[in-house]
Amino acid sequence: MLIGLICLFIVAPLLPLLPISHWTVRFFDFVRLQTAVIQVIIIALAFIFWKQFNVVQIIAITAIAAVLLYQVILIRPYTPFYHRRKPKQQFHKEQLTLVTANVLQTNTNYDDFIKLIKESKPHIFITMESDQKWDDAISTAFPEYIHTVKATLDNFYGMHIYSKIPFKSADIHYLVEKDIPSIHCEINYANQLFNLIAIHPAPPSPTENETSKERDAELMLVGKKCRESQDATVVCGDLNDVVWSKTSRLFSKMTGYLDPRVGRGLYPSFHANYWLLRFPLDHLFYSKDLHVTQMKRLPRFGSDHFAMYYNIAFPLVDVDVPNPSMSKEEVQDIKEIIADGKISARIAEQEELEATR
Repeated sequence: MLIGLICLFIVAPLLPLLPISHWTVRFFDFVRLQTAVIQVIIIALAFIFWKQFNVVQIIAITAIAAVLLYQVILIRPYTPFYHRRKPKQQFHKEQLTLVTANVLQTNTNYDDFIKLIKESKPHIFITMESDQKWDDAISTAFPEYIHTVKATLDNFYGMHIYSKIPFKSADIHYLVEKDIPSIHCEINYANQLFNLIAIHPAPPSPTENETSKERDAELMLVGKKCRESQDATVVCGDLNDVVWSKTSRLFSKMTGYLDPRVGRGLYPSFHANYWLLRFPLDHLFYSKDLHVTQMKRLPRFGSDHFAMYYNIAFPLVDVDVPNPSMSKEEVQDIKEIIADGKISARIAEQEELEATR
């Protein structure tokens, strides 16, 4: 039985390395922390129950230890046991505060969320899964957030931005799927222009998209736009992906953007109700000319996600940060991910259309 468990937990964590985007494979990217803990327990049990190790057992223990080490290497940057970036340039004392929250459309604890925002007092807050009922409750409670962008939907992908700071421009885009919006804003703050991009792609799951193709394509399209921009940029939202996945790491590579979790901790934001099954799904990436001075997970408010709070500092002067170099293989991977995601979305739309006839 122990040999069977060892084989299972050797193979399962390595499945995401395969070029397969089905949710049954992508799932094992999400549970790396959990499977790493189980691997430690299995290794301990082996040393307890196996008095003498034969050749097969030695190979099995060595293999599972190697896979455990691989998982630790992936997770370690998002722990306090990793060096945190120390910016060289000087920043404004005044910092922009931002809250992002997947409120859960069916959650009706409006008062708890309103209390959360009133206590944290952000300059800007972003809601995901917010429908008309959520917008009505929030708009009534916060008349001071007079600058808004609203993609009000009842399909669990509504999105709203509420800001005390005016937008220079604000647009709603449907990058891959026709009913899943992203919001792209230009904002002046600290005498500098910066981009704020909020996204919430659908996850690979048995109840959503069967594969991660659409999610990955949306992140790559946003990354491509960021790479072409010379302005300071923040990309945030419920990405329905973990920070150590191949897609998230490719996004960081193509943009050069930083993750405030690095050197701080995992800050698992989902699932708020089950501490054993929590993953870091709500993210913020920022360009190197900015700096996140504080990040924290806010208290529960009835959603299956925790809200995330950030302090963002702006440099005293504009800083020109060159794009990181990319290999031909990485550029080709990005093109293929975008193409596959768009094709998959079109096929799903066609199937949905045929089903309604």
